[in-house]
Amino acid sequence: MARLLRPKALIAVAAVVVGAALAAAVARALFLRDSARPASVTAALRLFRAENPSPTGDEGLYLYDTTGGESLHVLGGVTHRYPATTTISLTRAGCGARLRWQALTKRSTTWVLCRSPHGIVERSSDEVHDFFGKVDRTSYRCANARGTFTCVSPHGRELGVAVDLGRETIAVGATRVDAVHIRTTAQISGGDRGTETVEWWLAPNTTVPVRIAFSSRTSRKEPVIGTAHYREHAELRLVSLEPLR
Repeated sequence: MARLLRPKALIAVAAVVVGAALAAAVARALFLRDSARPASVTAALRLFRAENPSPTGDEGLYLYDTTGGESLHVLGGVTHRYPATTTISLTRAGCGARLRWQALTKRSTTWVLCRSPHGIVERSSDEVHDFFGKVDRTSYRCANARGTFTCVSPHGRELGVAVDLGRETIAVGATRVDAVHIRTTAQISGGDRGTETVEWWLAPNTTVPVRIAFSSRTSRKEPVIGTAHYREHAELRLVSLEPLR
């Protein structure tokens, strides 16, 4: 026959249960604490000036009306809405331009776009995401051919990309821009699984984006916590062809 716990024993068991629950709650709160904050235009301009004291040509910090955000579906999930105004810093790279888009303090993407016999192509991209205090960085290096190219990360992730080209007129303030329209559609494999679509509208004879629209749906298996599903959808529209410097 099972022995009945005396009152003191019951109190001790209750204390252990409450203590364990409290410890779990504290651990969960610490682990899931989300530190994402909107990126500041002032901070972005200060950084650009520090790194580029003598900008030339179309180098500068460009402002974009922005909609959309990102979300991670695991451990209860979290969603980050992007601020209404985000920035892209444009600086010269060896073969073209380096574009750094900053939406949140720990959410950014840096692209290197280059001119080639096949037109403007992506040479590399570097992404930074922060969820629950954990920073995830992914870098891709790309090799292109006409109509398609492949981007590979050091961790074995791979983008197989198909490209569409065209032209479209885009309004930037009161100015109509005859933009080059480039659409890349990627299948992601090698650790991550999913799809990614990025559309660029670039000002003629430059690599200044007048509009960017992108959508990403990827999944990754994580130890202990299971499969994490990442979603992102955003659209950026250039406010002015004149950059801040």
